[in-house]
Amino acid sequence: MTHRPSSLFKRPPSGSLRRPSAGQVAYCLMSCFCLVLILRNSDAAVDYMGRGLTLCATTVIPSLFPFMVISELLVASGAGEALGRLFSRVMKWIFGLSGSGASALFLGSLCGFPVGAKTAVSLYDRNMISKSECEHLLTFVSNPSSAFLITAVGISLFGNRNLGMVLYATVLGSGFLVGFLARFFLRRHDEPTEHPHFPSGLHVGGVETFTGAVTSAADGMMTVCAYVIFFSALTGVLGCMFKPATPTGELLYTCLYGFLEMTGGISLASSLGGVEMGVILAAAFAGWSGISVHCQVLTLCGGRGLSFRPYIIAKAAQGILCGCIMAVLLRINPDWLSPAVGTVMDAIAALSSWKEITLPAMVTNAVFGVGFVLSRLWALAEKKAAR
Repeated sequence: MTHRPSSLFKRPPSGSLRRPSAGQVAYCLMSCFCLVLILRNSDAAVDYMGRGLTLCATTVIPSLFPFMVISELLVASGAGEALGRLFSRVMKWIFGLSGSGASALFLGSLCGFPVGAKTAVSLYDRNMISKSECEHLLTFVSNPSSAFLITAVGISLFGNRNLGMVLYATVLGSGFLVGFLARFFLRRHDEPTEHPHFPSGLHVGGVETFTGAVTSAADGMMTVCAYVIFFSALTGVLGCMFKPATPTGELLYTCLYGFLEMTGGISLASSLGGVEMGVILAAAFAGWSGISVHCQVLTLCGGRGLSFRPYIIAKAAQGILCGCIMAVLLRINPDWLSPAVGTVMDAIAALSSWKEITLPAMVTNAVFGVGFVLSRLWALAEKKAAR
């Protein structure tokens, strides 16, 4: 009588063992690299994690959480539908989308990321837009806020408010251009607005709307803060390991930093030797937004079967487009590089006060930023016509 081997020791059938994909190998290597990097520089990691926590407590939560609650309330209360009816023709003509996405465009342009992406996902969850419309919205509604670009970057880092306005208008304009071009490349599916994952499109009562908005915003805020803390520690230990000793090395390190985290990358770009190069890099980093922001957006949109390939491609294109547009604008009018703030101490004082920017200040910055750029372009066109 022959002894039959146990099934535990049987040879698996051919084809049952799958080799890891290239993406899995890349993620594994990257995880091991980050682990070794943090363990090797544990003191710096702890220090920069503390800075990330301070940043969340003093800047991120006060500046984002109220707007995330407001975005949820606008969608849940039905105010987004009224806004959509008002801008339905504009959204259809420019972006090929229904008017329901106007609230995501408005809040994303004014309040900064990830409010725009959060609003787009909320619209999708309430069956106000389709899946393909949500994927299209994500390509251009996630941008830095006017307060950050005009006050923190323009005044505090470059000492020039006008430059901050030009930067804000450049980022928004390139984002809208990407959204306009995306309508010709993204396939428009004929799927119904109702989808099985979130079947309820009804608006609930006032108390439930408010409590649900606060809870949803709190969940999203925790996600944002988690990525801010992690990437603060990661970029900090990268700075300990890669210490640039040459101008070329400093430029490469600035690009690496801006690729991972936008705020730190823009800060490093402002300290480069050439002001023009720093401004161009700052524009490119603001358009790209950084891996940290992308992780926040992808996490907020997860679990819904959305394709993120259009979003990543669009942000990469927006980063390149922002850098190119800024380079052209600086060639047309180099006066935008001249300082508009009196002294360095004024810039430092502005840096300490930009966190307290309110909603009226954001609206004022946005309106004056766009108006300033349009007026300057109009003046240049008149000069050329006079010649």
